[in-house]
Amino acid sequence: SLLGMAAHLEGKAVVTQDAAGLAQKGGATWSHIQIASSAAHIHTTKVDIGKADLVIGCDAIVAANKATLSVMQAGRTFVALNSHGTPTAAFVHNPDWQAPGGQCAAAIGQALGGSAQLGQFDADEVAVQLLGDSIYTNPLMLGYAWQMGRIPLGREALLRAMELNGVQVALNQAAFE
Repeated sequence: SLLGMAAHLEGKAVVTQDAAGLAQKGGATWSHIQIASSAAHIHTTKVDIGKADLVIGCDAIVAANKATLSVMQAGRTFVALNSHGTPTAAFVHNPDWQAPGGQCAAAIGQALGGSAQLGQFDADEVAVQLLGDSIYTNPLMLGYAWQMGRIPLGREALLRAMELNGVQVALNQAAFE
């Protein structure tokens, strides 16, 4: 993962666990990432119940599901949420399907004990306006969380990890910035 590479570049310990699913855009539906100053501070491969410091919710429906809500803790967890309503596969069977955007944010706010630890905006819209494609939503959300001081990695390591990834480097870096 990009964060894993950036952590390694800074000499930090990192454990990542990804779960692939039938997400709207393909790819992982969630990732658990732990970053610590040394491996002695990492004791499991998965973020335990109520132990997440940060949730980057690039898809509001995935961020508001029961499993994701369970890692959140009031006063501890910050959620950077893309408020854009992305259709799910339910749309195929129900052409009248409506995105539950407000309900997702409400469920997350309840898990956080209020909205003070919830930062949200329509990242798809911003990515399209700034970069011409919603494919840059995820690095945009990463940049937002980093600018909020929620990612314990330096800018240089994150940008270098994007270079090493070698995919649309300039546009991914622009989205992050």
